[in-house]
Amino acid sequence: MARAWYAYDGFGSLVLPSSYIYTPDRPVCRNGFSLCAVYAIYGGQFPTVISANLRKYIAAGLTIGTPQPQIPVNALAYIYLKDG
Repeated sequence: MARAWYAYDGFGSLVLPSSYIYTPDRPVCRNGFSLCAVYAIYGGQFPTVISANLRKYIAAGLTIGTPQPQIPVNALAYIYLKDG
């Protein structure tokens, strides 16, 4: 399934696809303690679903402030974070 980057709107529920909006470019954010964007299954303007794995990555990222997943080393990150 094709994936795309979706920017988090900053105020909606982290688990609702409607809280994210499609962005054609990879975000420039990476590290921080606020969610910036997710790499999710493409569904047009909003992602198809915020999967259990994405929710797990979001929780881990918000806890340690780095893109997730971290394992294995050099894994493709599915969530980016930012300060603020």
